[in-house]
Amino acid sequence: MGYQVVKQPDGLLAIVSSGTDTIVMWDAERSDIVDWFVDIEAKRARESAERTVDAVLDGRPRDVYAQFALTWNEAVEMDREHQGAFSTGEGVGE
Repeated sequence: MGYQVVKQPDGLLAIVSSGTDTIVMWDAERSDIVDWFVDIEAKRARESAERTVDAVLDGRPRDVYAQFALTWNEAVEMDREHQGAFSTGEGVGE
């Protein structure tokens, strides 16, 4: 489903949904439109991150990373080879 920003005759803005062919926001200022889209993308990013973490926790990292899925030992070795913050003690774990 897509959205289109439309300028109203009075100079304010609206958002039209192509999924429902309806106006989902109207009489909006620029900042209202930007915030609306940021909120949508934040929700998508959260859902994507949750799917990724769930797959890893369920022992299915290949569902997300295919053949590039790393084990802990592989990740540590890679970090060590590239003088990463973990191996050099420069970083702080999150």
